[in-house]
Amino acid sequence: MRTLTRAAFATIASLTVVSMLTGTGVAQLPVPLPTLPALPSLPSLTPELLLDIANVSMPPEGGVSLQIHADFPDEAPFVLDGLEIYSLTADITPEGEVVLGSAQTAYTAASGSQSSGECSDDAFAPTGSSWSSQDEMPIVWHMNRRSIPSGISRDKTLLEARGAHKIWPHAFSDCADADRISFAYNYGGLTSKHPQFDGVNTIDFGSLGNGALAVNYAYFSGTRILEVDLRLNKADYGWSNTVGVQKYQVKNVMTHELGHQFGLDDLGDPHGALTMYGRTGKGERNKVSLGAGDVRGAEALSP
Repeated sequence: MRTLTRAAFATIASLTVVSMLTGTGVAQLPVPLPTLPALPSLPSLTPELLLDIANVSMPPEGGVSLQIHADFPDEAPFVLDGLEIYSLTADITPEGEVVLGSAQTAYTAASGSQSSGECSDDAFAPTGSSWSSQDEMPIVWHMNRRSIPSGISRDKTLLEARGAHKIWPHAFSDCADADRISFAYNYGGLTSKHPQFDGVNTIDFGSLGNGALAVNYAYFSGTRILEVDLRLNKADYGWSNTVGVQKYQVKNVMTHELGHQFGLDDLGDPHGALTMYGRTGKGERNKVSLGAGDVRGAEALSP
């Protein structure tokens, strides 16, 4: 199996966004993209390793690809091919090849958090896949309540999850911006299911491989997203719903992961003030308020 980059598949981020904008009738919207670093060489990134990180079986047949967004904690980055990786986005194609989309590996000493202003930084990066039409909205999601760790309130966790799902559609932000976001979620109730390609958009807590903090799964065909799942790692990390507690904050991490669910990728430095900044630490709550680039990205990718 080979590890390729999206450039090898002629998926250029800026062109992808322009194409989607034209289809939505808002082509006049500026499309600010960050200066993306050159992708590192990761020869050890195989389908088997990605599936181990995500703790999921091979993607289904029939031309369906699996896009895996894996975020690793500040305190324990994933070391691969001599690099410390804080976030990773890669596709597994129906042919079983890995297409590397992004890997955030280098940060300033201050972790980039003060390098950009939340309301002045309008950068975003698309993954190349998105929901294709307004007919697919709202995305109905389900929560596996029984999977929630025993150390936190299940009711409060569900409440925080529902709150995270409101942040993107309603553009909750401290920045003044008249949003044009048609992306929408609807809570469909509890489920006993876990992440897999089964027609149900599922959120749960469970095990992930290689120290991943959270993984978002996007199943897609062509560029059209078909299903999204999300898992937070309870086997290796502690979680909290209380501001100030030095554990990983459910709402904070979940809000970031939901950005992946409609086609936004992680950002590196100097975009540390944005929700899609690909680095998360214990106790952090910065991601529950969208920055200018986050809102612009949601506008651009709205079906």
